[in-house]
Amino acid sequence: MSLALAQTAPPTAPPTAPPRQRIIDAAIACFARSGFHGASMQEICAEAGMSPGALYRYFPSKVAIIAAIAEAERAQHAAFFDRMAEAPDPVEALASIGIDALEQMLSGPTATLCAETMAEAVRNPEIRDMFDRNIREARAAVVAALSRGQASGTVDPALDVETACQLIIAMGDGLCIHQALDPTLTAARFRPVLQLLLRRFLRPQGAV
Repeated sequence: MSLALAQTAPPTAPPTAPPRQRIIDAAIACFARSGFHGASMQEICAEAGMSPGALYRYFPSKVAIIAAIAEAERAQHAAFFDRMAEAPDPVEALASIGIDALEQMLSGPTATLCAETMAEAVRNPEIRDMFDRNIREARAAVVAALSRGQASGTVDPALDVETACQLIIAMGDGLCIHQALDPTLTAARFRPVLQLLLRRFLRPQGAV
């Protein structure tokens, strides 16, 4: 979308939303639409429905906005991992709470942004570092849950939980990339299959 068209588009967030959140929501829409490099601060201003001066009061640069997006993602992950840590069965937690989180990732422009972030992180160390902490924390939380499941007998004791964790996260990332190309590929559509896949993959042999 050109800047001229973006200026005629309605703001992503309602005008009553806190200014900082309006900027973040607008930036997510612009980054998903135009990419990190293609989206300009002027485009983000137009999407947020505010002047450049107002925007720069909160964020001095695109990099600062991206850092805020990474931190917001981290907070969302933390809430999910807290719920997973409290669940008595980590397999069922991944098959329910985990897929709920995946559905949230696949809603709106988030899937496209996920694909854009991964592509940019490959070539931009600064972007990679911003999201790397989120990935490390996600892996640690899933590994801890699977290890807990092995101790309680709900997860296959022969499973390499580190590798299993990487495969589970890669599966979610892969869905994000494919959904960006094909919007019909939603987590809701594949929920029963994903649940069966996780249970057969993680449960002790003969338990499913």
